[in-house]
Amino acid sequence: MNEASNFCNGVCYKDQMAQSPVKSKLSYVPTGRDLEEKSMSLDGVHANNYTELDTHSLFGTYEVKATHDWFKDQK
Repeated sequence: MNEASNFCNGVCYKDQMAQSPVKSKLSYVPTGRDLEEKSMSLDGVHANNYTELDTHSLFGTYEVKATHDWFKDQK
């Protein structure tokens, strides 16, 4: 698993719930499943005010980039 996860399916406590959850505003959800199932709330905020929606797969993306860069340098 390359992304942050939890076992609360979104928020763990009702008082952590966003007033207007971003997941209800998404026009397209790939697979149609709940994106917060076994994952952090999409409204979660990371350092520098980046939301979980913006950074969810960032770690995996950087892993792919590092691998690509390594292979590119092996000419």
